[in-house]
Amino acid sequence: MIGTPGEIVERLRPYEELGVDEFSFWCDNSLPHEEKRKSLELFVKEVVPAFR
Repeated sequence: MIGTPGEIVERLRPYEELGVDEFSFWCDNSLPHEEKRKSLELFVKEVVPAFR
């Protein structure tokens, strides 16, 4: 998924309501390693807590 942390949370909520309790973060794209790391850190810090 592409978007801000808030947008990602909004997009994941319907799946949570369906009972989905896992999400695979896959970022095998053309971004440099450092940008991929930043993206994962942002996901962990801003998105994951919304589902605890």
